[in-house]
Amino acid sequence: MKKPLVRYSQKSVLVIEDFAEFARSLRGMMITMGSKKIDLVYNGEDAVQACKEKKYDIILSDYNLGDGKDGQQILEELISFKVLKTNSVFIMVTAENTTAMVMGALEYQPDSYLTKPFNGHILKSRLDKAIYKKDLLAPIARLERKKSWNEALEQCDLIIAENPKFKMACLRHKYVCYKALKRYDKALELTTKIVNERPIPWAMLGVGEIFFAKKEYERAIEIFNDMILEFPMVLEGYDWLAKVQYLLGRPVEAQQTLAKAVERSPKALKRQKLLGEIAEENEDIETMTSAFRQAVKFGANSAFASPDEFIKLTKSIGRQLKGNSDVDRQKLMDEAESVFSKLDNRFKNNPSVQFRSAVAHADFSSISNDEKKVDKYLSTANRLYDRIEEHMGSSESIEISESLKQLGQQELAECILEEAVEQYFDDPEFIKKAAKLTTNKNLIENSKKANQMNNKAIKFFSAKDYTQAADYFGKATQIAPNNVNINLNHVQTLLKNYQSGEKNKALLEKAESILSGITRLPFDDPRYERYSELSRLTQLILQSL
Repeated sequence: MKKPLVRYSQKSVLVIEDFAEFARSLRGMMITMGSKKIDLVYNGEDAVQACKEKKYDIILSDYNLGDGKDGQQILEELISFKVLKTNSVFIMVTAENTTAMVMGALEYQPDSYLTKPFNGHILKSRLDKAIYKKDLLAPIARLERKKSWNEALEQCDLIIAENPKFKMACLRHKYVCYKALKRYDKALELTTKIVNERPIPWAMLGVGEIFFAKKEYERAIEIFNDMILEFPMVLEGYDWLAKVQYLLGRPVEAQQTLAKAVERSPKALKRQKLLGEIAEENEDIETMTSAFRQAVKFGANSAFASPDEFIKLTKSIGRQLKGNSDVDRQKLMDEAESVFSKLDNRFKNNPSVQFRSAVAHADFSSISNDEKKVDKYLSTANRLYDRIEEHMGSSESIEISESLKQLGQQELAECILEEAVEQYFDDPEFIKKAAKLTTNKNLIENSKKANQMNNKAIKFFSAKDYTQAADYFGKATQIAPNNVNINLNHVQTLLKNYQSGEKNKALLEKAESILSGITRLPFDDPRYERYSELSRLTQLILQSL
């Protein structure tokens, strides 16, 4: 099939380049191709904002953008938050080929790379190829986004028949669909056949992933080990190997695997944090400190930075100080204070993070025997606690409660544990840790009762007995009235009850009342989307009456 001509006059273009002269040069090249809708931005923050406001067809981004986000971080953010259109083309422009850049590219691949200097002819050639491929495969990507997996499989076969050149790309999409449909035998058959003909990283990874899904963990380890030997620069293999090793109770091996990966690609923030967490479990404080230090450093301009790496870094520094006279104590104490300062500045408008920081700061000050600071930060923590407007996570609640108990703040620690147990009673690992910390004998028992009621309700819901399900969800909320999951389950059951035949307006009013009581759910909480959809549906039905 002959490639169709690209009508650049109809394509919207974003140029991301901090060097104004080269930005104008890129703009000129695009104008020569016929482009009329071209926007210029000069840093990563403006680039991400521009992409949120407008869906671009073509993005040309320099890799090195000065002190802010680099091109790779921009691409990672746009992909992770699904900002790009399915057929958007992202071209990375670079004057360097550092290891960090190359390894980052292997993880979040742009559609093409261009090394400076280049001319308009080379740029057009790369764009023509990338646009043709993206447009051709876009129907599959759109169906995958809608989770229409069977239709996506059919589309793959159609494209393979008409464009055999793109067979391998379509087979990769077929694997994604088979895996999503849990058709593991088909997925394994497809990837194994490819690997037997010629080892290809994604197919080899797929074989290992399917063995993992089928709980054949030792076979998965064998595949991931082979993959690392065959393709040492494809870091997903290390991630999967570490995941299986950790699952099988081999945290030391998992740490060693992740250490090899971060050595190759130090800018991978999530991997650095995972390495730090496993090193903490292994009581390897040196590796823990190094990993979280790198996470703080490389998270400076990342959308995926969180308070965790800051708190964990100060915690690891504190553990280095404890009973160790050989370290440069003043240097470590200065570093910790600097980390707290960065944390407080970055999350200055978040009372929950400020509270967590104050507790951690008091904890660190007790290690350095600075009683004045201990009192100061405990006072700050107590003041901030009443301003927290969202639920804290399970791991954060345990971390804070442990610190507060060590600092003699038993009452505040119990308050935090009670709230956390109410939210996370269905997490057995959390409950096990909470049971060791709380002095409230009834707390854990009540959590078990709430869990039993919730499980019974879920069984009735699965059996489509919505009346009984609603009754048991109601009993569970009497024990845990603020549990978000139970309340959302309760609302969904009431709506199902109404829709399935019992057209009782009281059911809708009850659902509306429950939803209005969920006031501590931030926008970035994974449950917020479900809460929003149930609220929309409830109002829609009420307005139709």
